[in-house]
Amino acid sequence: MDHASTFPVVLARASGARVRDVDGNHYVDLTGFFGAALVGHRNPAVVRALRVQAGRLLHAMGDVHPADVKARYLRQLCRRMPAQDYRAILSLNGSDAVESALKLAACATGRPGVIAFRGSYHGLSAGALEVTHGEAFRGPFRKTLADRAVFLPFPAADGSDADPVLRLVRDCARTQRTRLGPVGAVIVEPIQGRGGFRVPPQGFLAGLARVAAEAGLVLIADEVYTGAGRTGRFLAGDRDGLVPDVVCMGKALGGGMPLSACLLRPRVADAVRAAGGEAVHTSTFLGHPLACAAGLAVLAEIDRRDLPAEAVRIGGVVRRRAEAWKERWPIVRDVRGAGAMVGVELGLPDGSPATSRARAVLAQALRRGVILLTEGEAGNVLAFTPPLVIADHDLAFALDTVEECLAGP
Repeated sequence: MDHASTFPVVLARASGARVRDVDGNHYVDLTGFFGAALVGHRNPAVVRALRVQAGRLLHAMGDVHPADVKARYLRQLCRRMPAQDYRAILSLNGSDAVESALKLAACATGRPGVIAFRGSYHGLSAGALEVTHGEAFRGPFRKTLADRAVFLPFPAADGSDADPVLRLVRDCARTQRTRLGPVGAVIVEPIQGRGGFRVPPQGFLAGLARVAAEAGLVLIADEVYTGAGRTGRFLAGDRDGLVPDVVCMGKALGGGMPLSACLLRPRVADAVRAAGGEAVHTSTFLGHPLACAAGLAVLAEIDRRDLPAEAVRIGGVVRRRAEAWKERWPIVRDVRGAGAMVGVELGLPDGSPATSRARAVLAQALRRGVILLTEGEAGNVLAFTPPLVIADHDLAFALDTVEECLAGP
């Protein structure tokens, strides 16, 4: 934390979409705290599940002697996948899930290179950073990178370059060698999150799956940001009928508890079974009982409240307001996203990103009681990912506030 900055506030309480800081200031949350609070802050069902589990078992023995709640959770999670043969490795955050995916993909193919996309964000741990594109993240650690990724363009939303991008993927799979060896996997966000809520054209993901299958690539879908109903489907890739070899999930899964999942089809899941009796990819807190109990409550809440449908409704409210801003103010260059994952891009007349203006909107909104974040490589995309339990009057207040900040100097 930059202690000289006036931007950070120290949080004390939260419930639903409302937040309070240690000084007694109240806020409406338009971020879901990086998308994690999809079912709301301190969701009552999640809290009840945690209390019950805390009275039974706080910690188990990973994959040696797992908790019963882990098995129940995995059954519920896997039945929501686009095929019925996925197996899962549970961990604590999205980076962990991506690490699992990359390691097992390399084992399955014997080819350690990875195709990723410009603008991608897959986490900042050692392996995940290899496939994260942003120079701000890679630059300080460049000497530690093995350069196992090849970064290709992410297609434009209008589909104008979708076919050329797919040809690049096909050519790269055939000919490209990284410092560690040939390419054996491709990793993609169905909607780029930190890249600025960039949505690929309809059919691109299905085309990518076909190219990957033809080239023998492991297709990894990073649904850490988009998964669990945020975009109107349980997985964002569902809109293209995507059945990836690997699905990575995190953020919203634990309802505020650290929980992520790397879900693998047998071709990848079985890659290290010949390693003998030792568990070669595990950790002390794998499948933590409290996180799994919270995860079960999250899945039940998604079903009970039909939160994917609610994401579509909330996203529609945000988009209609944002489209009105676009008509009113030239600085609003684009409105994009899916479900309750809406990005509002700010740009200057010369075409450059309006980064300073976006930062000013965030700071002004915070002072007026709204928590908002930006995404995009230039930090010029206002990111709307509210909890899917946000009350209509809270959402209206928050959007009114952002509108006032946009209208200001």
